[in-house]
Amino acid sequence: MSLFAKLRKILRAALLGNPELSRAFDLPIQAPQCEVSVWLHGTGAPRDVTTCHSVACSVPFTLCISGEGRAPLNRRAALRFHERGGEKRLLGVIELQHEAVIPTGGPELHLYKAVACTNLCLPRLRHWVRSALVARAYSKDLASGRMAVSLLDNGCNEIFFFCPRPVALVSVQQAGRCNIFPMNLMGPVGQGYFVFALNSSKQGGTGSGALVDLALSTIPFEYAEQVRQLGKNHHYHSIDFDQLYFATQPSPKLGIPVPHFALAVRELRVEQTHCLGSHTFFIARILHRHVYQNAPEFHRIHGIYAAYRRKSGVGVPNCPKWQPGTS
Repeated sequence: MSLFAKLRKILRAALLGNPELSRAFDLPIQAPQCEVSVWLHGTGAPRDVTTCHSVACSVPFTLCISGEGRAPLNRRAALRFHERGGEKRLLGVIELQHEAVIPTGGPELHLYKAVACTNLCLPRLRHWVRSALVARAYSKDLASGRMAVSLLDNGCNEIFFFCPRPVALVSVQQAGRCNIFPMNLMGPVGQGYFVFALNSSKQGGTGSGALVDLALSTIPFEYAEQVRQLGKNHHYHSIDFDQLYFATQPSPKLGIPVPHFALAVRELRVEQTHCLGSHTFFIARILHRHVYQNAPEFHRIHGIYAAYRRKSGVGVPNCPKWQPGTS
């Protein structure tokens, strides 16, 4: 390596920090995670929405928050991410503009588009340098016609993953087609409903119509590597389940093949789909849920929060455990 290249590498590390800051990190966490809480401000009294919000689209960054029967939400709000234990430090803020209300057979769902964000896990200088590089990449992608991720969308996606997010495997079986692929833009929204978002160009055979049946399997952490290898299946409408490197078993109600190592399985029926930009947003009703065993689940966090977590000595407080059984 030339002297110039060495100096460039040293300067880049000094300004941007470890390259790991741009990566996702895996964590074994007992569900439901109790490390980070997410609070909605601007709709009356602050409300803990940790267990009833999800990304509906990454570009433009759009969140779904369950209204849970409350009065219509105001036009402006903010989502604040806090440590749940210790000093309860504020980690990041996503400022929101109310966009739409989606009625369902259960909760009223509110869509919010991001208008600003603040990352409090990075030193200011390092944040500015990283922002300049993201803006440069955005300009290049616009000029080339590729999907361009703005500085705002990139920052919001980073902050969203300050809260540990579970990675699940989705099994689809319909019209003679089968597929199984990982997903982590998802979450329950109350009253027996569940939402998720999939890249509009890579929907893994789910299609865009309603009344699609799915089985969603939560994964033990020790299978994280095997699950990541299934990411390629997002590009396929159908795969041969006999070629999988693990055994499957039928889901309890619908008989859809799920991994033999699944901790729990939710069986879902998609009732609505909404194309919002880079992602298609799916609203599903939970038909059945079965818990097979209790163990730490495969979760992911952003590299920025992973570095902050190590530096701050953040741990995971005691959390309630799922118990084997059926509901």
